[in-house]
Amino acid sequence: MEEKMIRKKNFRPLGLGAVLLAALTIHVPVASQSRKSLSDASKTPLSIENAQTEATSIPTSRHREVSLSFKQMGAWSVINLRGVDASRVLSFPVRPDEVVVAAKLSINYDYSPALIPELSHLRILLNDRIVAVEALPSDKGIGNARLFNIDPRLFGSLNDLRFNFIGHYTRQCEDPFHSSLWLTLSDMGRLDLTLAPISSLSDLKYLPLPFFDKRENNSLKLPFVFSQAPSFGTLKAAGVVASWFGLQAGTRGAQFPVLLNTLPDGNAIVFLQGNETLDGIKSTAEPSISIQPHPTNSQAKLLVVTGSNDEDLGRAARAIALFNTTLSGQHVSITQETETALRKPYDAPAWIPIDRPVKFGELARIEELRVQGYYPEVIRLNYRVSPDVFTWRTPGVPMDLKYRATRLPLHNNSSLNINLNATFIQALGLNWPEKDENQLVSTKPKGNENNALKQEFLFIPPYAVGGRDQLQFSYYFDVIKGGECQSLPPDNLQGAIDPESTLDFSNFPHYVALPNLAYFANIGFPYTRMADLSETAVVLSRTPNAHEMAAYLMLMGKMGEATGYPVLRHRVVSDADIASVATRDLIVIASAKNQDLMTQWADSLPIVQMGNERRVREPYIAWRPAYRWEQQDVQATPKTKGNLNLTGPGGLTSIMAFQSPLTAGRSVVVLHADKAEDLQKISDALTDPERIPTIQGDFAVFDEKTVRHAQVSETYYVGSLPSLSKLRWFFSDQPMLLAFLGLLISALIAALVYRPLRNILAKRLKK
Repeated sequence: MEEKMIRKKNFRPLGLGAVLLAALTIHVPVASQSRKSLSDASKTPLSIENAQTEATSIPTSRHREVSLSFKQMGAWSVINLRGVDASRVLSFPVRPDEVVVAAKLSINYDYSPALIPELSHLRILLNDRIVAVEALPSDKGIGNARLFNIDPRLFGSLNDLRFNFIGHYTRQCEDPFHSSLWLTLSDMGRLDLTLAPISSLSDLKYLPLPFFDKRENNSLKLPFVFSQAPSFGTLKAAGVVASWFGLQAGTRGAQFPVLLNTLPDGNAIVFLQGNETLDGIKSTAEPSISIQPHPTNSQAKLLVVTGSNDEDLGRAARAIALFNTTLSGQHVSITQETETALRKPYDAPAWIPIDRPVKFGELARIEELRVQGYYPEVIRLNYRVSPDVFTWRTPGVPMDLKYRATRLPLHNNSSLNINLNATFIQALGLNWPEKDENQLVSTKPKGNENNALKQEFLFIPPYAVGGRDQLQFSYYFDVIKGGECQSLPPDNLQGAIDPESTLDFSNFPHYVALPNLAYFANIGFPYTRMADLSETAVVLSRTPNAHEMAAYLMLMGKMGEATGYPVLRHRVVSDADIASVATRDLIVIASAKNQDLMTQWADSLPIVQMGNERRVREPYIAWRPAYRWEQQDVQATPKTKGNLNLTGPGGLTSIMAFQSPLTAGRSVVVLHADKAEDLQKISDALTDPERIPTIQGDFAVFDEKTVRHAQVSETYYVGSLPSLSKLRWFFSDQPMLLAFLGLLISALIAALVYRPLRNILAKRLKK
């Protein structure tokens, strides 16, 4: 499980490594406009007053409303402020092509009734400027709700919203750790912004701007436009672009509504091929990428991808996905391309390497591994690993942990608590070695020993491995008071996890039981085993509708986000060409009755429409969590025993997973809706971090807000084990067979030694 909302990506960017994998020649027109860099643009006087003046001239219909919850701004739970002077900062960005014209902050808070009203208050600051000072009267400690209007001129491109609690419970000598000093802000608080567009960026070097700002906390919804029903080659090119935008959006989620022969009111991606035109926008004879103004909205932009055929569109799409950092100008043409190198299994840039120990410094920045204060924040280390890492009957994943902390000699209860996905692993003491109080402790290290650095060798429990994981390190500093206002520790308490600490996944085989929709919804497995999806094919109907194409683009965006790499080598085919991709893992997208595979594979599907009836296979058991140390989640599920036929007017939206009927060991996931527009329910669930954990089993049914799931399909296994492990694994599930073999082997040994022993005994008797 990964954190529900990640503000910073932890995968390694493509960068120069991807550029070295392929060579691309790009032609930039000579007559390009003079441009300023992003850093220069941020220094121009358009910042506040000029932007506000420009925004007032824009019709309110062009304004955009954004509502940011405290969770979206980084509050993992309620905000607890303790002590005489406690602060918490929430951060959020404002797009460079928009300006704030109105802002409202709503908060809900409770505070200790023991506080002295004249001395206690809550300060709210935006970018270190005071927005409000809230008094804390003695008779209103519980259930306080406030709404504040914020001056739009206080906002910048990156913003810090600070809550500063000043609390006092006595007028005499005061204990800063007293239990009466607290204020709690609900994580349901919100910041509502009204944003107006200003001059948009018309240079490819700013991509993904103006179509998406990577600093935003909201999900991405970016329309893809085709002048007519696209070919499968055009759809594949669009899928590659969608995977790159999905990568930029991260865990916030990305959806790509599809429009045919019409432009939306705002920003969009347009694909044109051959002689196609759309509202005055024309295709080109060579593969090209350009940013063009919207014909009817001066504040919107279009990213136009053109070419003479499917191959040209694919070349332009790959240029966006791999070489966006080298693009420049309003228009570029791609004249030559060298194919990128093939990916290897499990080498996705967003996944933790599994062929060597990995340093924490590769997974997070150094400043993210440090905390300070009496009540420090939790250090969170995010990583992704393939769910088929087989840790059965092992101590777990080795972790060589190195850490530092302020040492307080007599504060023996200080500790570093370690959790994985909120599950407790270990607590490490931070106190000095026990010594006589009067004995002087030398601070001079012996030889080359570093006394400041502590080291522990731990194991991550086997049941906690796989998917999106988060290690959580919580420093707790003990406080000892010799009397009122005496022997208080200093206020510069600090803790740090050394970036040289390591995790090591390199000694585990890959073996897992499927189907399991939890792996698919969480990290795209087994399709993302190859980062470029070179072993994946997407099967659409022969004439896919806009809802099916939008579901396909959403999935490609999700796959790109899961791996940190664009889906360069997947294939898009119709059911008529299914034989050509029989050896690949398949994703089937269908709605109503327009997919022939729903009939051909009726015996494999948990539910299928047969004429006017719906046939439902008997579920084996409702999906339930199990412990990985016993590997109960990979135990075989037998075939179901019966079916039920139903009729009725209601529609059903579901995801089904099962072994491919075409090739053993290959997987199929089917996204199906009786009504095409209901595919949106699946897209909403798969892009919502809060709902993804509810998708489990191998058969999931969706409605607007809930997901129900069951285990129906027969189990199959993917991967391989060493011979000895394979024997142990096989017999662990066959105790009766193991006992029978034990008896049989004993009988065989007895039969073999019976005659020699009898002869020896006979010779002794003759003597």
